[in-house]
Order: sequence, then structure tokens, then C-alpha cells
Amino acid sequence: MGDLKTWVSDRLMTLLGYSQPTVVQYVITLSKKASSPSEIVNQLVELGISSSSETLGFAKEIFSRVERKTSGPNLYRQQEREAAMLARKQQTYKILDADDEDDETVPVVPLPKKEETRSKKFRKRSETQDDIEDEA
Repeated sequence: MGDLKTWVSDRLMTLLGYSQPTVVQYVITLSKKASSPSEIVNQLVELGISSSSETLGFAKEIFSRVERKTSGPNLYRQQEREAAMLARKQQTYKILDADDEDDETVPVVPLPKKEETRSKKFRKRSETQDDIEDEA
């Protein structure tokens, strides 16, 4: 990235006669967002750079040097497509009927209930307090 900034700075010096870090970063950002070298030229002309063969050459070269973000599908759309594919796949499955020959029923044994110790302790305390109050 440092080499790109230096190269852009040098090219701006020849095109404009000056170079500032803010302008360099702005031009790099413009070229990352641009879809073609001609779009970069149009934006540079709007900045005040003359439209010449040097400007077009600069735009073509910076367009080839700068990494652009690929405009792939966003995460939400990707998840939406996956959910739709899963729903279609689930519709292809159907419930199978159980064969009468394989009816082996397993008896269900209920688990023993665990006594609630907290409520018993609470009752015992309240009974002992009632006994103390009755004696008084």
C-alpha cells in the first residue's frame, strides 16, 4: 500500500504540479470504487485535473494497480438462498409408514420423582415457629 501511495503521489506531481497526502488517499479511494478507468478520468476531471492522454494513462494504470472489493452477494442474501434451498430439499422428503411386522414397543418406565426438599424445610420452619408462638 505504501508503494501505491508513493506512486500516486509521484503521478499527481506530474499531473497537477503538487501532491498532498489527503488528495493521494482520495484518488486511491476513488479508484477502488470505480468500475472502469473512464469513470476515474471523469472523477479526476471533476476535481479539476485536465482531461488529457496523461490523465487517461494514469487512470488506466491506477485502475489496474488498485484492489477493488468484489461485489458478491451480501451475507443476508446468501443466508436467504441457503434457507430456500433447504426448504426445497425438505419438500422432497416424505414420511414413511411404519411396517406392522416391526412393531416392537418398548415400555416406557417413568423416572422416580425427586422430592422437593426446599418446600419441606419451609413447612417445618413454619410449624416450629407456630409452636413457639402458641406456647407464648
